[in-house]
Amino acid sequence: MSNWLKKRILYQIFPDLFCKDTDSNPSKKYYGGTIKGIISKLDYVKDFGFDAIYLNPIFRSVSSHRYNVLDYFSVDPILGTLEDFDSLVKECHSRDIKLILDIPLNHVSQEHEWFKSVVNNDNSPYSNYFILTEDGYNKWRGSDLVELNLDNPEVIEKLITSPNGVLKFWIDRDIDGIRLDCANDLGMNITNIIRQKSHEWNRDILVMGEVFNFASEWSRVLDSIQSYYLTGLLFSLVKDEISVQTFSNGIDYLVREFDYEVLLNSLNILSSHDTSRILDIVDNIDVYRILIAVQFTFPGVPVVLYGEEIGMKTRKMNEESSRNPMEWDESKWNKNIMNLYKQFISLRRYRKELQEGKFKNITSLVDYELIGYLRFTDKREEFSIVLINPNDKFIEKRVFIPYSHFHDALKMVDYLSGEEFLCEISSIKVKLAPYQVAILCPNWKYIKGYSFYKRQ
Repeated sequence: MSNWLKKRILYQIFPDLFCKDTDSNPSKKYYGGTIKGIISKLDYVKDFGFDAIYLNPIFRSVSSHRYNVLDYFSVDPILGTLEDFDSLVKECHSRDIKLILDIPLNHVSQEHEWFKSVVNNDNSPYSNYFILTEDGYNKWRGSDLVELNLDNPEVIEKLITSPNGVLKFWIDRDIDGIRLDCANDLGMNITNIIRQKSHEWNRDILVMGEVFNFASEWSRVLDSIQSYYLTGLLFSLVKDEISVQTFSNGIDYLVREFDYEVLLNSLNILSSHDTSRILDIVDNIDVYRILIAVQFTFPGVPVVLYGEEIGMKTRKMNEESSRNPMEWDESKWNKNIMNLYKQFISLRRYRKELQEGKFKNITSLVDYELIGYLRFTDKREEFSIVLINPNDKFIEKRVFIPYSHFHDALKMVDYLSGEEFLCEISSIKVKLAPYQVAILCPNWKYIKGYSFYKRQ
């Protein structure tokens, strides 16, 4: 499998809403973002700390979201050209930014030439490309997105397996990954075929699938999962809909039942183009810190929707919240939110165990009053202890750490506050303020002339 994503931090861009260029002149239903506009902001993306981009669809379409595809082999002229896209890939790679392209293979627009041929011609060569029932043609959740008949080998060939098909066309444009929209609708057999063919053409390409629900079985047929199970647990916790114990049990299920290597490459999501923006749900910076702390320290890849890093807020909910134009007026940026993101981006770059380490949940050892877990690698001194107080009261606890290399008299330093703690026979005593997050990293060289990690 391709597993480069686990070492990256992902930035999601909705093309129409990110950045205009001077030549764009969109109709009223579009904001007018372009591929050239994205290129002009790549230095901003890189400088902020992101080194991978998840790009929503760019195909010729009839809407700004472009999931209702008209032509899989062309870029929407409103966004630019194929040459512009090739330039985007090249400019990303020159900055060591990976690019994942969103490709919806489950459905097309009802204005797609295949479907129009079927509707207007009883002898259409595409008659078996769609599924007709007594209720009409199958459409995704009753929308205008007409579902393709993926049980038809000819459709599979045109989309996936042919060297002249959709999948190979975009892989040949040197993208680094594919995001499969509605992977749960595609089905596990189809997603597995997509992954196998993709790796056949480019062994390093990453195949990610969107599966909203708990997706452990899908981790056997994909390189990466975009699932909202952790998202749901997190927001339910901070909204007091579930207990700390329930949250703890939920993350244990994730770690136990997923293919762990795939989990490391899967997305830790707080918001996306399908959800509300974070500040439209949570307006307390301390609670926000809890959300980001889990996003950046739990096994998986942090993904940040454009604009979250500057604290965009709309006072709306769901898609109306997330699908707003990027704010480029720096005077309107939320500096507290920016500093929070930069702090956690720096943390994840600094600590290898947060990128690829193992996971051990210790929440039960603090009586479910705190959230606690370890991340650690095979290198003994590479470990972090994450402690989170999700309550509105001070909590003082002695925390026992079941880690063989947590040595007596070892000094631990909170990355966020600088506070120091001394290990006393496998434990530390902590006092956390309401909603405080502590990320403890070992200072194992603080005694001159002595090392806790001399030899294996």
